[in-house]
Amino acid sequence: TVKKILESKGGSKSPEQKVLYNGVMLDASSKSKLLSAVGQYIPEGWKTFAHHMTISFGKPLENRGNIGSFVTLRAHEIGISDMAIAVKVEGYPSDNKIPHITVAVNVNDGGKPVMSNNITEWKQLDEVITLEGRVAEVLNL
Repeated sequence: TVKKILESKGGSKSPEQKVLYNGVMLDASSKSKLLSAVGQYIPEGWKTFAHHMTISFGKPLENRGNIGSFVTLRAHEIGISDMAIAVKVEGYPSDNKIPHITVAVNVNDGGKPVMSNNITEWKQLDEVITLEGRVAEVLNL
């Protein structure tokens, strides 16, 4: 049947299999604001992200009614390791132990955005950065 053919080719998956992650996606203005505020911490050659705060990874959002809603996040600390730089945020629940936005990654030495979860040293920012975004579901197609 068509269904069996699609399933064998990976074309008909359940929502659980399609979801890569859910996140609060920063708008362009907030991304610029964040990079302006912490850009001096990014070493030359690192790849910038400053894209989203992960809500959950690999599973559908529990409250699907929140998809598309606007969220205000407040970045109040910065964490820096030899592989990643991130800002700690509050304002929306996250499955991550420390809700954060990955700002930049040392890709030349093998860094990946997920390595921001391993940051252990955080310091208070001079002032809280207010950021805006939308709750979104990113699919793994």
